[in-house]
Amino acid sequence: MTQPIHIVMTPVFNEAWILPAFMKATSLWADYIIIADQMSTDGSRNLYEQFSKVEHINLHGRKCKLIVIDNPRKEMHQAATRRLLFEEAKKIEGDKILFTLDADEFLSGNFPETEGWRTIMNSEPGDVFEFRWMNLSSDVTKYSTWQPYYWAAHLDEDLLNGEFPDNFIHEWRLPWPNNVKHEYVIKDVSFIHFARVNLKRQHNKERFYQVSQSAKMEKYSGVSFYRMYHPILEEVYYDVPNDVYGYYDKCGLNILSELNLNDVGKHYTESVMHNIQVYGAQFFRKLDIWDREFLQENNLKDPRGIVDVMMHWYLRKTNKYSGKFIVHTIDYILKKLY
Repeated sequence: MTQPIHIVMTPVFNEAWILPAFMKATSLWADYIIIADQMSTDGSRNLYEQFSKVEHINLHGRKCKLIVIDNPRKEMHQAATRRLLFEEAKKIEGDKILFTLDADEFLSGNFPETEGWRTIMNSEPGDVFEFRWMNLSSDVTKYSTWQPYYWAAHLDEDLLNGEFPDNFIHEWRLPWPNNVKHEYVIKDVSFIHFARVNLKRQHNKERFYQVSQSAKMEKYSGVSFYRMYHPILEEVYYDVPNDVYGYYDKCGLNILSELNLNDVGKHYTESVMHNIQVYGAQFFRKLDIWDREFLQENNLKDPRGIVDVMMHWYLRKTNKYSGKFIVHTIDYILKKLY
């Protein structure tokens, strides 16, 4: 039985800090890696060229091919970027399974030997697959996990015409098919998520998200934004399994040694500073983004007044109780005012 074509679709904007590890790891099992690059300036594009010069044979004995398409947008619109990837994937003929990974996500453990992987390999068009994240801690010794998320699908004619919101941020990875044959929750394979390993970069990214999102609004609620970006999740931390990189270790790939943790994502801060110049710092004063380090590094004066500081104090102090009736009620009132 011929295995379906494995296509990985990945949006990239200045991800050189982790791209070498991602491309090497993913090429061990994917037939195609399609990257929509938003005109990266951090050396990512040189890495594609270096990768393409080496022949990468995957576990099915097939050569992994890298396809890079330009995403010329100056501003982020994640749903539109996903659509670019969908359209490119549709050009590849044959029975295929689409996987939607970001550059900081990797399949865990000895995944080719798992029951979940066999389920995917023996699936039919119209089947969809959900995985859990393995969110690594900054010291990579612990992880937390969330509910399963829709990450992959065995392509059929209806898939790319399914439900897909036009979100510019926090988008869905794939359309939800109009007709699902089987919905599988893969329990013995996770996606190792490296975002929190590079903490300062992640903080800069979250600041970028908040500023980019609020800049598109004439008016926004500081309360809503705080609760959105500081959700209280009942996270339980577990020890990272010894074999979490099992298949990669067998193939001689040390993922951790490939990471550049000195890359703090300066392009995120550059975008934030551009928006501050366009809209003024006062416009963003309700966002809880004004930590001392950010202000000093960018020679900024804290734009917040006493009301803003008090509101941020309240939001932090009550965040772990935000699901309680009294805090929820106070928040409801404050959202009308702040």
